[in-house]
Amino acid sequence: MKRMAAVAIAMALVLPVGLNAQRYERDRDRDSGERRGRVGGIIADLERRTNEFQGALRRALDHSRLDGTRREDDLNRDASRLEHAANRLRESWNADRDFERSRRNLSVAIGAGQDIQRTMARHRLRTEVQREWGAVRHELNMLAEVFREPPIRWE
Repeated sequence: MKRMAAVAIAMALVLPVGLNAQRYERDRDRDSGERRGRVGGIIADLERRTNEFQGALRRALDHSRLDGTRREDDLNRDASRLEHAANRLRESWNADRDFERSRRNLSVAIGAGQDIQRTMARHRLRTEVQREWGAVRHELNMLAEVFREPPIRWE
């Protein structure tokens, strides 16, 4: 009788630990699956937004005081770098859904974005460009969160 009571108590103590471990594993797998599902959509949005931003930027620069300057060339180069990084991010994600490999491409995109931000902060461009740039930054911020990267410092 004492033995059965001891076994019952031991099971009562051990069973919740096992159930919690199973629940944690199930929740982790579900979270990972949800994250993977969200990533593809956000990357597609980023790619579309970078294309729209690049077009709006070129139109605005042609009618700005930066037209024909080295700063225009630098900004166009950074926008192209961002657009190419978004394309590589999409390609790498679609190829194998590998967070680590895709994270490297995201880092390149964020770096190009930070270079663009510095120039955009110094030189006010058309409202359309500012709006498109805000949308690109938003997509990059969302990807940084999903990839569990530190928040982006847009200085």
